[in-house]
Amino acid sequence: MRRSLMLSLASLLLVPAFISCGGDEIPTTAPAAAKEPADILYSLQYLAVRKDYKQAAVIAPITPDFVYSGALHFHQDAKAQGLELTPEEIKGLGVEHLAAKLDNLSGSPSDDYPVKDARLAFNAGIYRLTKGLTAKSWGKMKHMGITDNAGARQYGSTYVLKDMALGFDGKKILTVTCVKKPDGNFGISFMRFEIAPKNLKQD
Repeated sequence: MRRSLMLSLASLLLVPAFISCGGDEIPTTAPAAAKEPADILYSLQYLAVRKDYKQAAVIAPITPDFVYSGALHFHQDAKAQGLELTPEEIKGLGVEHLAAKLDNLSGSPSDDYPVKDARLAFNAGIYRLTKGLTAKSWGKMKHMGITDNAGARQYGSTYVLKDMALGFDGKKILTVTCVKKPDGNFGISFMRFEIAPKNLKQD
């Protein structure tokens, strides 16, 4: 009996930092900063399912030229998809003072919308969009290719931008544009649904 108990305990130590639900794997501990664009998927899964709101800042850029336009897009797209933040989520994301204007954000700074608020709105926008997919869907999400962002080169951008396709069941669901940050890690500059969540068959 004692030997079988020891073996059971030992087997628990060999379980990786993921849970499995029908083959789906979601990180149970906060992923490190993304060294490569592909790493961002794990932060998105963790943020969406574990609701550790601090993780959004790990994959968000800090420069104003990204956070203002990104926050504007994220919340407009989320509103169009019918995705709303709960009062608990608003509080956890630290955007209580911005809650009334998240659906109508400005794309540029102003006295009542400084960059620190744009960063908070950006982070909240990433999380809000992740709500379009269920935990089961996030568990099935796979990489479907990473390419250079041609538009960035066309407009002479000095940033390294990569487009990452994510999906499941052979369908491309999301395009995530990843930007190399000053610290050498990658963050999200843009994210859009290729298939509206309401048109997906989700468990």
